[in-house]
Amino acid sequence: RLILALAPCPTGWDYEPAKSVEIGRLAVRTGIWPLKEYVDGKVVHMRVPKPRLPVEDYLRLQGRFRHLFAPQRNDAVIAAIQAEVDARWAGVS
Repeated sequence: RLILALAPCPTGWDYEPAKSVEIGRLAVRTGIWPLKEYVDGKVVHMRVPKPRLPVEDYLRLQGRFRHLFAPQRNDAVIAAIQAEVDARWAGVS
């Protein structure tokens, strides 16, 4: 068995510890961190986020992504991250 867990890190990710649950939920709701399960020899999605929130909702709360928003917003990189997440979810129902 293999378990991959997302463990938000207030110190390393630079956000208020009280926002840990929100950060974890946004990771799933934006599609950045898909919840999956291995069932009968197949990997299946446990929860497909619908509607999926924009990745910016997840990125903006963390200081480690501050460079995407200040001193100047980097729309190209934010759009590229969104496109990568969208592509990962294309065709998943």
